[in-house]
Amino acid sequence: MRMEYLNSDRRSSQRSYSISQELKATHQALRQEVPEIARVSIALFDPAHSELRTFAHSTLEGSPLVRYRAPISPSTSLGKLVCQQKSRVVNDIASNVSANSSHSAWLLEQGYAASLTLPIVEQNQFTGLLFFDANKPHFFDALTADELTVRTQEVAALVSEQSTLIQAAEEIAHSVRTTSLVGERDNIEHAYRVGQYAHIIADHIAPLYQLDDETIDHIVRFSCLHDIGKYSTLSSKQCSLWLQDWDNATLIAGRVQQGVNLINQLAHQVSERQYACTHLLSDIIRYHHEYLNGTGYPFGLKHAQIPIAARIVTVANIFDALTSHRHYSESWSLTHALLELEKMVAKGQLDGNCVHPLRCHQDQVKNIMLNNRHLAS
Repeated sequence: MRMEYLNSDRRSSQRSYSISQELKATHQALRQEVPEIARVSIALFDPAHSELRTFAHSTLEGSPLVRYRAPISPSTSLGKLVCQQKSRVVNDIASNVSANSSHSAWLLEQGYAASLTLPIVEQNQFTGLLFFDANKPHFFDALTADELTVRTQEVAALVSEQSTLIQAAEEIAHSVRTTSLVGERDNIEHAYRVGQYAHIIADHIAPLYQLDDETIDHIVRFSCLHDIGKYSTLSSKQCSLWLQDWDNATLIAGRVQQGVNLINQLAHQVSERQYACTHLLSDIIRYHHEYLNGTGYPFGLKHAQIPIAARIVTVANIFDALTSHRHYSESWSLTHALLELEKMVAKGQLDGNCVHPLRCHQDQVKNIMLNNRHLAS
């Protein structure tokens, strides 16, 4: 993937921040002093669905928990913990945890003896939870919890800051779509559906392309911003009369640059840090019109030059375009749309591994196609 992850020299001011890499580095440093901590992980809060989802982990003992989601609300035990901004300690997991959920069953299977949970809250904004698992029973006391809170403060701050950056990007994308000259409703619903299709694809191919939860999360959220340059102020003001004589590559290149400029300006306003997620977003914006055989726009890239995030969004975007009613064309059926995508695979245009998940999960795809709800944010 064309993502610039954290440089091994952690003192470099030019490094690109990935939460997963930061968490692993922090865990490795902790293990030098506290070898009993076998696992450190972060789960993010998804306010749109009121659930927690696995995001980043450093698992040195046991098997990692990935692509897992669970509901959370102020009435649940974890929700109450967040509201009170307190830590939770379970110092005898074997005696206090029952296998009444897939998460609990997984926890018992790993053989961890004790756990500590810390809420990540910045300026009264709940972002997620930080988990520590130890291989020694009765390991976590108040002093240890306080020390771990301090030692992981930088990672928690990065999580909150990156979350602010992504949320700001989503809000700007919603704003430029709603102020577009045409098709406000279609623009917003198209972005939503592309994100849902991208989620199905990314989840399915995660083992094949070694996509971790952080990368999947960014692909899903950023897929909704793939064509943000098309709806930017400058692109909207460029009336079609001025563009009649422009070739498609020039037109798309202009829109791509508008989108990249918009995101770069936002990133600089939110933080001086360089986050790996902004590189992934730029990849999606730049390359989601490209085809693997070099016939796409605007650069005519081929195969390995096109990042997997862009390949996923390309398929999701084309599928939604085919199955959505437009003023210039009727919507295609699920079956016909899949056949068209497979024809494009045969021509060498699309990644077949990204098309296959839509065929494998047709019930989910149908639900998205039939979902006409309006998105308020």
